[in-house]
Amino acid sequence: MVEQWRPNVAYGPAGTKVEYEGTVYEVIQPHTSQMGWEPTQTPALWRVSRNSSSSSGGHHSSSSNNQSSSNNQSSSNNQSSSNNNQQQQQQQTPVINPFQGQQNIVDQQQQQQQQQQQPIPYQWRAYTGSVPNDAVTISNSLGKTFGVARGGIEGGIHPGYFDARNHKCFTSYGGKEVICEKFEVLTCDPNRYYWVQCKDPKNINGNPVIGGNEKDGTPLYVAKINRNGVPYFGKTSASASCAYFGLDQKEQKVNEFEVLCYK
Repeated sequence: MVEQWRPNVAYGPAGTKVEYEGTVYEVIQPHTSQMGWEPTQTPALWRVSRNSSSSSGGHHSSSSNNQSSSNNQSSSNNQSSSNNNQQQQQQQTPVINPFQGQQNIVDQQQQQQQQQQQPIPYQWRAYTGSVPNDAVTISNSLGKTFGVARGGIEGGIHPGYFDARNHKCFTSYGGKEVICEKFEVLTCDPNRYYWVQCKDPKNINGNPVIGGNEKDGTPLYVAKINRNGVPYFGKTSASASCAYFGLDQKEQKVNEFEVLCYK
């Protein structure tokens, strides 16, 4: 039996299965679940399992066989025929998934690091009201401490920054600043990450931390931007020539920035 999806549970590794509303889903990206992050609402985190059927479907099949059976032998034959038809339908009807055919970049990094016996040093954790000791943060001249964070927007996961004073994540999307009240914070051993100056996100001098992804699966990197002496965190990608971050209700675009990398 596949366990039911529940909030406040750490799901991983990739491929872990849960059942939600009669459908079996599998993890795309390891994370800690929250209310509002149900599998039907977060296609960047979950996808419908290709080799599964809902429990309700099994009940319907059993009911149909019981109604059509006249004796034990015919019931067995009908059930076998029904199972064969279900298998043929599964083979003929592929699951529609926006991430089908795309390997999650975080999983690729984990596999590569495992082969080298060097686990990835960073982890994304659900924000619960307090800042983890190993959160990636920086204090600024405004007397505030900002940390690297990310929130779900329009089927994607977008990096930004959180302010521990107001417990919110600030990122950007579609030309606007987006404020998320449910978000994750980045944690990492301070000796295992560093910032590198970046002029071309296609050629980053290091292993970039994967901060999230666009709706189409394009990986997003964590960027650091300096605005009037104050550092902010935002995002960039290999398909961009700049970085973006949210500020003053707008999506700000900059050409000078740094990218977060890990050792």
